[in-house]
Order: sequence, then structure tokens, then C-alpha cells
Amino acid sequence: MAASTTAVLAAADNGSKKIFLRIGLQENTSNASIGCEGDYKAVDSESKIVSAFSGRNISSIHAVKNSITIGNKIFGSSVELAPVKENDRLSVNGKRYRGSISIISKNTGKITVINKIGIEEYLYGVLPMEVSYEWSIEALKAQAVVSRTYAMKSMGKYEDKGYDLSATFLSQVYGGMNCENPNTSKAVDQTKGEVITFKGQLISSVFHSTCGGFTENVGNVWENNNSAPEYMEGVCCPYCKKSPQYNWECVIEKEIIRENLEKKGYHLGKIDSIRVAGRAPFSRRAITFNVYHSGGKVSISSNEFRMAVGSGQIRSTLLNLKNYRDKIKFVGRGWGHGVGLCQWGAKGMADKGYGYMYIINKYFPRTKIIKQL
Repeated sequence: MAASTTAVLAAADNGSKKIFLRIGLQENTSNASIGCEGDYKAVDSESKIVSAFSGRNISSIHAVKNSITIGNKIFGSSVELAPVKENDRLSVNGKRYRGSISIISKNTGKITVINKIGIEEYLYGVLPMEVSYEWSIEALKAQAVVSRTYAMKSMGKYEDKGYDLSATFLSQVYGGMNCENPNTSKAVDQTKGEVITFKGQLISSVFHSTCGGFTENVGNVWENNNSAPEYMEGVCCPYCKKSPQYNWECVIEKEIIRENLEKKGYHLGKIDSIRVAGRAPFSRRAITFNVYHSGGKVSISSNEFRMAVGSGQIRSTLLNLKNYRDKIKFVGRGWGHGVGLCQWGAKGMADKGYGYMYIINKYFPRTKIIKQL
């Protein structure tokens, strides 16, 4: 667990410890709007002066050099906003959030907006963004434990920016209260505090939409993970065949591929052809692509190629391709990097009657689920 963990542990009403996360909602933005269902207060982090605001008004937030303005009031470089009444909720740009909101300015004329929230309440706003609330409860519970573990393992990842996790796909997609659903919240509540461990340590519980039949050894996807832990090796998955992304294909013009690779620093001439240079022995995913162009040949890892060209089009690296004169056709299975939990596989297993703990141990073998805090 990251060093910042101790900074976000607080005593709950019953004397136990409650974990709080700092979620980056917006970064380096010029302005934002803040509102509340009831009255709220703003505490200047430097002077500790408390200012009161009426919940009847929507206030604009701006940064001027190293200070922050909210409505017509001026604060220092950091301010924390909280409802006066516990059950009232703040809103940022029209979206409601549990917990408190922090605003940070770093002498750039820009602000960063952060939601400080308990981990269980955070998960209420994550699960509906990552899976369908209509799925079986055991699949939702599996996602809840995986997402909780991921969040706790990632605490402090963006410490230099003032928060723990991003509200985007860079961490887990977080929608606040606007997206909450009783089914997914029930899955969070029924697994409260449960996390996945391996040899006594939290695991890196990554996940993806659809594996296409085989999950992947992490070392074949991210180059800095060559010595993969046992729980991150690929497994056979016959359960995700009902995913709408199980089979896919796309056609991309060679010039568009070249332009996208140029943006990532690859200097290429006119592309002649692209070939799969190596495949994973178990899943047969592409590991490396060779790009042949008028200036020679460039070898690119398949994951980097996919992300550069467009992960919404090249949905996985479990694929074949065919070269045409001015374009390339990609035909593949699955969606995502293929490592860890296959979400549609978890759904398929739950639909067949498997429980969430069995599902988790299918995709993260030799791990243990424990209740933490």
C-alpha cells in the first residue's frame, strides 16, 4: 500500500477505521461550478478561515495566480468544501458527489478539483460505470472486490497532483452519485471491506471487458512486467462468448496509421505493410508488430501500437490482419488488454451459478480474499 494511505485513514463513528480516497475530477481546468442541496462551508487550508455559502446559489470557481475565488470570495491556494448537513450533497458542474470537494491552485491560473470520499461510497459511483447494473449479483460482487482492491493498491499513484486516483479510465471510471444504482450498491455493501491478496499483499487487480477466450500473461502486454506474479498468468476463459465484442473487425487506412504513430514519436515513411512479428504461446495474441515503410522497418509492441492507432478500433491484440494497397483490415476477438478479470467472462460464470469468490480465483489463481478494515 502506498505511503499516502495513512493520510486518508480516519476514525469512523463506531471507532473502526475508514479509508478515504482523493479522486481527481478535473485537472488544470480554468473554472468549475459548485452547488449544494443545502448550505455548505469553505475552509481555507492556509488561514483556516471558514466561509458560509447558500445552497440556493451556484457559484463559479476560478484561479487567479496562487489564489482561488468562489463566487465573490477569495481564498488561498487550497480550499475544502463540505455540506453543513451530513446528508446534503455537493455538486460540481451539475454532478452530485458524496463526501467533500477540495480545490487546489498551483500558481498556473488553473485549478484541480478533487472529491474526498470513503472507499465504499466511491465504489457506488464506479461499478455502474464499469459493468451493467443488470448483471447477476455474483458478477457485480466480483467487480466490487476487484475494484476495491485496485483502488487500495493504487492509493497515492497521483500524489504529485494532489490526489490518489483519476475519475477516468486512467484509474477506474467514476461517475459520482448521478450514476449510482441499487443493484451495484448492493454488491458493494455485500462485499464491504473485501480485497484480494497474494502472499499477504494486495494484488494488482486489473480488468478488461472481454478476453476473447484467453486472458493474457501480464509480461506479454506491459513491457515493464516481464516477471509476472503467478496470479497474473493467462487462463482459458470459455465464458465471454456472449459479449458483443467477442468478435470484431475494422479497416484503417495506412496513412491514418502512419499519422497516429507519428504522434507517438515514430518517424515513418509511407507504410507498405504491417505484419505480426511474434505471438504469445498460450493465447496467440500478437506481442509485436513490424511496420514496413519506405524508410525501413520499425518494430512496435502490440499494446503500444493498439493504443497509438486507436483502442476503440483495434479492440484487442488477439487478432489477424490483412494488408491491402492503401488500408489494413484487422479481425479479432475481445476488447481490452486481456490481463486479469474478464468482465464478460465473470458475467458468464455468474449466469452459470458460480459465486463471486470462485469467479475471482478463476482469473486471479492462487489468491486469497480477505476482509480488511
